[in-house]
Amino acid sequence: MHVNTGSNVALWAGAAFHDQARSWVAAVSHDQGLELEGGMDQPHNRPWSSAIRFGSSDGDLWFKVNGPGTRHESTLVGLLAELVPDLVADVLAVDAERGWTLTRDAGLVLRTTAAPEQLWSRWEGIVQRYAAAQILLGDHVRELLGTGTPEVSPRTMPEQAAALLEQLAAQTPDTGGLTSEQADALAARLPEYAGWCAELAGSGVPDSIQHDDLHAGNICWAGSLDSARIIDWGDASVGHPFGTMLCTLNSVSHAAGLELDDPRVLRVRDAYLGPFTAFADHAELVRLVALARRTGCVARALSYRAALLGEPVTTHAEYDFPVREWFLELLED
Repeated sequence: MHVNTGSNVALWAGAAFHDQARSWVAAVSHDQGLELEGGMDQPHNRPWSSAIRFGSSDGDLWFKVNGPGTRHESTLVGLLAELVPDLVADVLAVDAERGWTLTRDAGLVLRTTAAPEQLWSRWEGIVQRYAAAQILLGDHVRELLGTGTPEVSPRTMPEQAAALLEQLAAQTPDTGGLTSEQADALAARLPEYAGWCAELAGSGVPDSIQHDDLHAGNICWAGSLDSARIIDWGDASVGHPFGTMLCTLNSVSHAAGLELDDPRVLRVRDAYLGPFTAFADHAELVRLVALARRTGCVARALSYRAALLGEPVTTHAEYDFPVREWFLELLED
């Protein structure tokens, strides 16, 4: 477990910030006919965001603050609450300028509700719901981008990868940069990467929101599939929807101690792809998932760059220089 002393973490752990948050939450709650009751606790405090739980007269409420690189999350979640309200926690208020959000509690996180081997059917149902929402949200790309959510799509990723290479090549390895050998190897891979992106761009599957961190710690379960809610949209981008499968398949396989080609893992993939058969046959969709997983390491690198924006090098080091490490995944065969 990382212990972080970066600037955001210290700020958000302070009494002055807690007082500001409580004051805002109390005012919002009062406007909603609720009153705060009991104490507060802060189970999540990272450089990119922090969450504080407040008790109220009608159940727990969650306050979230985002750092500068993920501040769009509050506006994005507000939009999702309008377009796909059954996908996200009930939003009570958004302060877009400060990156603050207040939501009702949506239940226990999925990973605490049962052992990984007992979650397969839940996962299959959740990813089907998520895929259907992505298809619906494909008609709202302009609105999604209007929230400040970054575009990391097959059309933009080659240029973004080249820019990231230039940035990291200019840094020394001890500050998260690349060695000359790594930079050369990545430069040699970029034309092939651009080809993969071109295939995805021409796939006919429309761009949409892509959560990019969909694992069992970011799904709330209140007892039934219909009540499941997806939280923590700070890493989300607008791009090829299948990019989600990088994190999700890695996560479910790792949690269960399985290989990616285990039938149980593949059933999650196939359940996710079910709603997308309107755009291509199953075999082609499976091929596109593989391409999206290969290209998705750049999206993950970019999301970490945004998450750690403004943080000192020591913070990047505490998280093992994730921007560089995810970018280097591009060299894996």
